[in-house]
Amino acid sequence: MKIKKGFILKEVSNQIIVVPVGEAAIKFHGMITLNETGKFLFENLKDDISLEDLTLRLIENYDVDPKRAYKDCEMFIELLDKHHILDK
Repeated sequence: MKIKKGFILKEVSNQIIVVPVGEAAIKFHGMITLNETGKFLFENLKDDISLEDLTLRLIENYDVDPKRAYKDCEMFIELLDKHHILDK
C-alpha cells in the first residue's frame, strides 16, 4: 500500500498537515493534521510498503513496543483508508 498521488505534507504554523492537490483536492475537502510519528509513517507510505515493514521501520526509529507499534500503524492505515488516501 502507498499514499495516492495528489496528497502532500505541509508544515503550516508549526503543524504538519496532509493537503490534497490537483484532482485529489476536488474529491477530498479538508486536511488531516499529523504529529511527528504520523509524519514519519506518511513519509514511509510514499513508496509501496506492507503493514509489517511499516511497523518495523517505526520500531527501528522510535523506542516503542512492537505490539504497540503494530497497533499504531494499523490505526494510522485505517485513518488514511477511511479518507481514501491509500492505494492498496
